Amino acid sequence: MNKNQLFNKDIDNQNSSIVFFILFFYSLLVLIRPQDFLTTFPDFPLVMLTTIACFILIISFQRPLRWAPQQTLLISLLPIVSISGFLNGWGTKGIIESLNIAFYLMLPLFFFATVISTNLRQKSIMFVTIVASLFMVHNGWVQQNSIDGYGWTGTQAVGGDLRRIVYVGIFQDPNDLGMLLVMNIPFLVYFFYNGGFISKFLSFSVFGVFLYGIYITGSRGTILGTAALFGFYLLLRYGGTRLIIFGIVSGPAIATLLSQFGGLNSGEASARGRLYAWYDGIHYLISNPIFGIGKGNFADWHGRTAHNSYILVAAELGVIGYTLWGGALALTVYIGYKIFKLPVERFANHPQKVLILDELKLNTALFFSMIAFMVTAFFLSRSYILLLFIFVGMSVASHYRVLKYVPEFKELMTTKFAFKCGLASWVMILMVYFALKVSL
Repeated sequence: MNKNQLFNKDIDNQNSSIVFFILFFYSLLVLIRPQDFLTTFPDFPLVMLTTIACFILIISFQRPLRWAPQQTLLISLLPIVSISGFLNGWGTKGIIESLNIAFYLMLPLFFFATVISTNLRQKSIMFVTIVASLFMVHNGWVQQNSIDGYGWTGTQAVGGDLRRIVYVGIFQDPNDLGMLLVMNIPFLVYFFYNGGFISKFLSFSVFGVFLYGIYITGSRGTILGTAALFGFYLLLRYGGTRLIIFGIVSGPAIATLLSQFGGLNSGEASARGRLYAWYDGIHYLISNPIFGIGKGNFADWHGRTAHNSYILVAAELGVIGYTLWGGALALTVYIGYKIFKLPVERFANHPQKVLILDELKLNTALFFSMIAFMVTAFFLSRSYILLLFIFVGMSVASHYRVLKYVPEFKELMTTKFAFKCGLASWVMILMVYFALKVSL
């Protein structure tokens, strides 16, 4: 066996097995995170080295290399972050922040978009995310039932007597942990409907475990995200076009008005504090419209975080930054929606019907995972987390796999259309602003 055959089973496409192995290993490191609770790897930069190795192997052995419009928009954020930081007194720290985004967020997006080239690879990564979530819930269960609130990872629950569960690494906040659980629910639905008795039984059982995990995170944003996930499914599956548009446009305003009455918070003071944070965030945008107040400066200006990922980006990175970030998010969800609404009858006589239908179901799972992020992100400041970039990367990979069978979608996967989505994403900010004018 020669060197090329060793690294590539499919030489024409260069669909490298070893590249997927290193991506699978990377997924274990960033989601299950054994390096953070095992004493074998103290202070060893395992994730950094794996990221570098993954990049080198992909460039060398994986083809085609994927570069979607979402990646163009998000990488365009880097100079905005640098300029905004400089204009707001950060000096060169904005450049350092941009480099961190490029390495720890943009590279993973590129990895997942490029390497997940088959539905089997997609299912494998979905399985990793589910297993990681089970680890987190089990650790949380131990935290709930231990005397001192510590789990087997060595992390302690937060919130005093409330004992909101946490994990390790990037999941040391109950909101991040809860967000992952909600985003995994569509994966469980996929395995439930596309497996035998054992798969159905396990999926249903794990769903119950996830609901328990979401509850003990104490995160109202993720609890709302769970409820909204099912609501959006019914709306998008059975609602007419006008009803869907109305629901999407009015959703931010309705959620904002609900917050006024403390329905998403522990008390009226907390509810109004969140609304004032959103209101101030919009005024930061108005007073600094081009480059915003600088990434990371919202809490310094207001005294607390925005508790809204959309307001946070708009306030910190201005019109340009939000259009790029919002455009990448909106384009990903819009293409997923268009695939979700495809009539399966068009593939009735296709020789690869079974494979195509499976690809459409996988896209549906990823699409609703992104819906889960969008809802929970409305009540959480999670604009630049790794989880978002991983799921955008998986969604991009799904879109390219479907594109082989639905070539007309190529018109949607352009930078020009992505910028249109960026402009459309401002509906979110405008509806929040109008609702705040009414409620405050």
